[in-house]
Amino acid sequence: MKRKWIWWAGGAVLAVLVLAYTVLFWSDPARRTTEPEFTGLSRTVSGNMLFSQNDPPVQMTFDEQFEYIGGHKFILYGTADVEQHFYVEEHPDGTLKSFVWIQFEGFLPDNDYTYDYSGSPLRLQIGEFDFYTDTAAGTSNRLMRLGWPGTDGYLARKFAADKGYTMPDDYAYARLVHIPDDASRKELLIIFMEDLAPTGWTGESLREGGENEERWPEVEAAHLDRIQRVMSLTRPG
Repeated sequence: MKRKWIWWAGGAVLAVLVLAYTVLFWSDPARRTTEPEFTGLSRTVSGNMLFSQNDPPVQMTFDEQFEYIGGHKFILYGTADVEQHFYVEEHPDGTLKSFVWIQFEGFLPDNDYTYDYSGSPLRLQIGEFDFYTDTAAGTSNRLMRLGWPGTDGYLARKFAADKGYTMPDDYAYARLVHIPDDASRKELLIIFMEDLAPTGWTGESLREGGENEERWPEVEAAHLDRIQRVMSLTRPG
């Protein structure tokens, strides 16, 4: 009798797990993200300069220590067209010091979604471009270092990993978003991640409640200042 109960309980647990996985799979929009394509990109790159003719028209220039490692495009969640480009900066030992992920994104014609970043706490001005800005003291997930499959973050980190780069364990993070027009259906997204190892602090210690949380405003300010110093944006022509 006891053995039958164990088998019944085990079967019930398995059924619940299968059901939970099925619900998660079918409700997860990431499953509708397409495989990335590496050709036919709309933006062009020449050394440390990236050129976009539309959405928005912009020329981005990085300091010479930043190296372009490539780009790709895909449909995100079945709702938005995305093109990503990546620059890296290395420590002297070749490990990743800074990772810059540039994303041109726009909703597809078959939906009426819009972008809204009015809740972002900061604003940053780079040249003529204004950005909604969020920052954080980040820590890489030890179990899912690339993030959740099918997300734009996962595809960005996987691209870097395929090029031989591992995200820092702890990093200063900034998300900059520029909305090019009043329709709010397109965005220019810039993620700038910088290794915290040289500071001696961890992401966890700098977050609210951490032992070094009082130092975060200083780290945040230095991070945003560096972004404005190593990256410039101008309108073509």
